[in-house]
Amino acid sequence: MQQLQPESWLQILLLLAFIVPVIFFFLTQQRTLELVRAANRRMRPGQVWLQLIPLFGLIWQFFVIRKISDSIRDELNTPTGDSIFAEDPIPQSNKPTYNAGISYATLFCISMLPLLFLKSLAALAGLAAWINYWVQLSRYKKKLKERALLINS
Repeated sequence: MQQLQPESWLQILLLLAFIVPVIFFFLTQQRTLELVRAANRRMRPGQVWLQLIPLFGLIWQFFVIRKISDSIRDELNTPTGDSIFAEDPIPQSNKPTYNAGISYATLFCISMLPLLFLKSLAALAGLAAWINYWVQLSRYKKKLKERALLINS
């Protein structure tokens, strides 16, 4: 049996450093959609994992961002009786998390271009936008969870 070279270990560690956060990110997207009632959900939660398919995932992420945004808005706008959330509806033109999501997805696509200067800059900006989107998504997930607890109590 052949031993792995130090470069191979480094490649494995870099791959894990990339894959682990991506898995947790997709779990956040999936769980956010799971907190949206089926009537307001624009896509099945498990479909977020299609973003892992090479090339297809680059396009699919734009659909996921839009569908999650619309699902959140529709869920938070659905009356729940005496819910505190019904007091402050989100206008139909507003799209929660959408701008941050489209920013990161666009920047990541730009970072795939062969222009070296633009590639590095877009990748760095895309990482910052991705984190911003993830934070916004997590806040809405928390709000949806609180709403679900309120509805179910």
